[in-house]
Amino acid sequence: MPLARMRELGVYRTPLEYYLVGTYPPLKYLHDIEADEVFRGVTASQNVYLHIPFCEQYCTFCHFHKEINSDEARVGKYVETLKRDITMARESVAAQVSGGLHASSVYFGGGTPSYLRPHQLADLMKHLWGNVGTSPDTEITFELHPGVVRQPDYAERLDAIAEGGVNRWVFGIQSMDEDVLRKLNRGHGKAEVHRLLEMLGERGIDNLNVDLIFGLPRQNLRNWYDTIVELLGLGLTKFNIFPLMFKRSDPITRQYIREPEIFPDEFDRLKMHYMAEYLLKSVGFSRGPIFYYSKDPVHSRQQQNKFDAIEEDNLVGIGVSSFGYVGGTQYYNICDTSQYLKDVDAGLSPVWRGHTLVPEERLRRSAMFGIRSGGVDFAQLERTFGIDGSKLFAAELGRLEENGLIEVSGSRFSLTDLGSTVADGIGYLFASDEVMAKVAEVNELILSPSADPLDRYDYSPIGRIDAPGGIVDHYRDKAPR
Repeated sequence: MPLARMRELGVYRTPLEYYLVGTYPPLKYLHDIEADEVFRGVTASQNVYLHIPFCEQYCTFCHFHKEINSDEARVGKYVETLKRDITMARESVAAQVSGGLHASSVYFGGGTPSYLRPHQLADLMKHLWGNVGTSPDTEITFELHPGVVRQPDYAERLDAIAEGGVNRWVFGIQSMDEDVLRKLNRGHGKAEVHRLLEMLGERGIDNLNVDLIFGLPRQNLRNWYDTIVELLGLGLTKFNIFPLMFKRSDPITRQYIREPEIFPDEFDRLKMHYMAEYLLKSVGFSRGPIFYYSKDPVHSRQQQNKFDAIEEDNLVGIGVSSFGYVGGTQYYNICDTSQYLKDVDAGLSPVWRGHTLVPEERLRRSAMFGIRSGGVDFAQLERTFGIDGSKLFAAELGRLEENGLIEVSGSRFSLTDLGSTVADGIGYLFASDEVMAKVAEVNELILSPSADPLDRYDYSPIGRIDAPGGIVDHYRDKAPR
């Protein structure tokens, strides 16, 4: 692999630098915004995300907003407030389009949504379906944690989730190596994974997705191979496979700084990526979008909509720290649970920061996300936004094609297999100078990246802070082989 050349092009990131493009513009670019501006222009159908911020343990790599071992009263209070938030979101959407919220997909994420007790799950589901319309093909996804199978009422929790209409189940495994799992403080081992699969099988549930991560501490090519082969042997047909991402607020980043030698280096990370691709494709899986593999033609409607159709099927985020994209507006909800409870209980919108994009920025966003999935058609985007992206990005596209990272056919371009390994670095190239400059300006004001929510919850590689606090990249200054 021409790593030195990809570094020169600005698309290659070493492990500490790497992060995927989760939002655009980044949180650091956004500003205070009112809910009525957020929901102006919302589409007639939406993808709905609900955040459940509770966990039994603090996984070292997790960078999402969560609380650890909250008591039942705190969880119950959150469920009641989330119900109010759902109602407020329906009312905001109904003010713009008839029928209010009508979901093409619903996603319960966290945190650990299966942390909720059976009666809390049933109560939340009842309220949700009283406020959100669905169709027979609406995809309803729920995240599970294998460790929760140890709870005495876990069977009842699974039953409540199934009775609530969930038809797609996702659970994080990350690895099947016990040593790796202990180092991650995952709170489960192989036995819990097997037990969860057994319980789901007993209920006739077969639309399962598992999350895996490569680049983890104590992980190597051997136990990575064994993890994939073992899970394939259990009959799983959908995988979400991500490279490890570091954020300054995560314990795993401190582990990396202290003990870089226990982590796979950048070259083994690349080998792990290609190993997964080879193993899965050899037994009939296809990739789409990047990091998502399935034996079915479509991995999930939620993922497909996020990358290919979010302009036509907006994303509405509900709950603390949720973010969404509605009518050309990228927005975030409050990222503090206590403040979220206080504001929503007072009838205030939880919307915190946002920005309504001009057509050129919407074009840039569409290109960033489109390359992760089916590719980018600039002719179609020109009809939507009135801007010719093939001219706007002519120089970038020329360099990428020349270096074998993209394939161009008429007005369309898509990533090659080589380009897919640096998809988010390529996406970075489509960010505007205005966004880059604003993020750099905000970075100057951040004194503590771990404590400041603008850095802690910024899910973007754009303008990442590299040096404050003496944190350096063990690999960054090594010359690529």
